[in-house]
Amino acid sequence: MVPLALLAAGLAAAATPAEDLRRLCDDYTEFRLRADPTLATAIGRNEYNDRWEDLSSAAIAAREREIGEFAKRLQSIPSSELTGEDSITARMLDRELRIAVERERLGDRLLTVGQLFGLHNAVQQTFDRMPARTEQDYRNIIARLSALPALIDQQIASLKEAAATGLTQPRVVIDRVVEQLDLQLAPDAAHAPDLAAFRRFPDSFPAELRQRLTADATEAYERSFQPAWKQYRDYLAGPYAAKARPSVSIASAPGGADIYRFLIHTLTTTDMPPEEIHRLGEQELARIEGEMQAVARETGFTGSLAEFEAKLKADPALHYRTQEEMLVDARNDAKIVEPELPRLFEHIPWLLYGVRAIPPDAEASMATHAEPPPLDHSRPGWFDLNTYKPPEQACYDKEALMLHEAVPGHLLQGAYAQANADLPVFRKTTWYPAYGEGWALYAESLGGELGLYRDPYSRFGRLASERFRAVRLVVDTGIHAMGWSREQAVQFFQQHAPEESVAEVDRYISWPAQALAYKIGQLRILQLRKLAQDELGPKFDIREFHYAVLRHGALPLDVLDEVVHAYIAEAKAGKTLASGAPARLALTLALDCAGGDCPLLQGAPQTAGMRSGFVRLKRRVGGLAHDGP
Repeated sequence: MVPLALLAAGLAAAATPAEDLRRLCDDYTEFRLRADPTLATAIGRNEYNDRWEDLSSAAIAAREREIGEFAKRLQSIPSSELTGEDSITARMLDRELRIAVERERLGDRLLTVGQLFGLHNAVQQTFDRMPARTEQDYRNIIARLSALPALIDQQIASLKEAAATGLTQPRVVIDRVVEQLDLQLAPDAAHAPDLAAFRRFPDSFPAELRQRLTADATEAYERSFQPAWKQYRDYLAGPYAAKARPSVSIASAPGGADIYRFLIHTLTTTDMPPEEIHRLGEQELARIEGEMQAVARETGFTGSLAEFEAKLKADPALHYRTQEEMLVDARNDAKIVEPELPRLFEHIPWLLYGVRAIPPDAEASMATHAEPPPLDHSRPGWFDLNTYKPPEQACYDKEALMLHEAVPGHLLQGAYAQANADLPVFRKTTWYPAYGEGWALYAESLGGELGLYRDPYSRFGRLASERFRAVRLVVDTGIHAMGWSREQAVQFFQQHAPEESVAEVDRYISWPAQALAYKIGQLRILQLRKLAQDELGPKFDIREFHYAVLRHGALPLDVLDEVVHAYIAEAKAGKTLASGAPARLALTLALDCAGGDCPLLQGAPQTAGMRSGFVRLKRRVGGLAHDGP
């Protein structure tokens, strides 16, 4: 009789390389979720919802050792015996592990101070993501509130260590973060966004339990959150600001040029030098502005591009009046696009999402963005729209914005990754900005085939959106590699992207190289589409091409090249990428909640028209147009 231990060893030895890889991916995913509880919350894994990431030096060192062990395990798997999706997974895990240590060190010490996705906003976002269905869910929110002083102590210790070496943000970024912290400190417990769940308990909770939970949450908010936030605010405004780096360029920090190159590599998944990116931006800017001039001529305007934009800026009919108007417009545009998606996409996944406004404490400096749903779909995805100062926001570029953030942009792209059962969790939750932002910018160009861009103004808005991303190539590299001052960057921005806020310049200062991903990724996708069209001729199917690009989830651009070339080879041989159900539309915009406010649209104003049907409120030249029932 064979001893159990020997039998188990024999079974283990018999595991295939693919099985070893999947086990490694599962173990790595569990490590990531333990190490970063906020990531666990984001994807719907709630067992770590009572804690924050450990930012101590000892914890960082321990994570580095574990990452090293994962790298050894990966190296022991013979890559030559991996095929298909497994081969891609092994290469992506290798890339992930190689940059993980450097990314963690840099992120903790620089990018956690920023007005977009700095630590303070990440905390607020995590509270917004937390479930509130059971008593334990509420206890987890209270536990996280109570744990904030320790998190802030660790964050300050980490920033002090970095500041001692000169690795800090410039004063303009620090001031914006301090302003946000002041706004986040202002509400009392009865109005705090972090305690929103304690103002809408499930009906099944008895009154006594509600009172007890509310009292505990109020105490945690007043004794933990507010003092911790005040401590963090005072540290940033005082000692940290006193050591702010001398210029807005990352190059002014020790090793800053190397940091910028590292960020370019990780965020664009290319090794393009900053000078080449700068020239690319200038070339794209000239091309796009030429196309914008041609569209302006379609309206009968004969002046310069700058004069046309000044005319648009001065026309109240081309701007919004209220936040509600902006939200209704975005929801309506999404509903126009959804039924048209099967024309360009196949194997369309299920996706539930809504549109809401960015909270008031962040709207002045946080850009519109997408918030994907968790893997278990226990809450919806969100198109978070910046509705700050509606009269200053043009309506003609918002169709492109919806296409970018929602469908067929970020939210649809993420849904394809989530729906692929062959992808390990780490691949479904790994983000490559050049791919993700490149796809979203490419998605803007599809609007004409999806029921939008029906007049020259919205087509002009689409081009203005693309130009905005080309300007980023010039400005970001100008600031961080070419010696530009903030004033130079603002002047260039106002000349070539007058429809955008100068707060965008401060975004590039706070997060070097991130803004480069959009155009670089979009241009690569367009190049691959042209290649496929040229190679396949009449065999080219746009739905198949899009499926080839989307089915694997986010990819480094070199891997994307390979999967598209593989698709072309298969298409030449007369093969389709995958069997399965025909294209079907299964997307739901959380919009129509008859009989009361919809919980999926919390914080977003609703009108009677929205509850009873869906209303078209789009500003056009000559006033408001109302389409639909």
